[in-house]
Amino acid sequence: MSVIEAYISELDRRLSGSAGAKADLLTEARDGLHDAAEAYREGGIDEPEAERRAVADFGPAELITRAYQAELALRGDIGTLWKVIVGVPLFQLGWELARLWTYGDWGGLGKPTPEWYLAVVDLSGVFVVVSPVLGAAALLGTRWLGRRLDGTRLANLARWTVGAAAIANLVAMLLLAIGTAVLDPARMNMSLACNVLSVGWVAFSFWLLPLAFRSWRPRPLIAA
Repeated sequence: MSVIEAYISELDRRLSGSAGAKADLLTEARDGLHDAAEAYREGGIDEPEAERRAVADFGPAELITRAYQAELALRGDIGTLWKVIVGVPLFQLGWELARLWTYGDWGGLGKPTPEWYLAVVDLSGVFVVVSPVLGAAALLGTRWLGRRLDGTRLANLARWTVGAAAIANLVAMLLLAIGTAVLDPARMNMSLACNVLSVGWVAFSFWLLPLAFRSWRPRPLIAA
């Protein structure tokens, strides 16, 4: 195995994250190392020594792993933010449309809806909006701060935003569910379409939470 391939293999062993993102970073590193080695060879240095110098110039594997791991963490968190930005509004909009289509207006219940319940619905709607707005703000922030913060601090910013957006989504869902159950459990069974979307929203929310809390946990470097 060449010096460059041994170095790339060491990086591969140390890094954890999406296979596709890892492959992109390692391919970029490999291409850069081969270009640097080629420049040394053109200067009259033999191939093994050219590769050793290229690797030495690139930096110790421990240091490069730290930077690459932060990049992998950031990419993972950005993927989760996109899920929040797209998923939460789609479930909420789908449920509202299904309610109007299959059930109609709240007045169709034939009984008055108390003011406190309407306030709970409104508050739930606020959290539904907060969740994707946080996600969108984080995406814009990572772009704007990309040249101002190092990879680790940028990943930390995205990490905390992922957690906040996931919790806002969960609060929205719980407010609506608990408020409805307290007021009138029959409203939990409005129609088949609403029920299917409600179950989907619950599943999505609890699937999202492990991604958020995994983001909050430190990502230790994997030893060789």
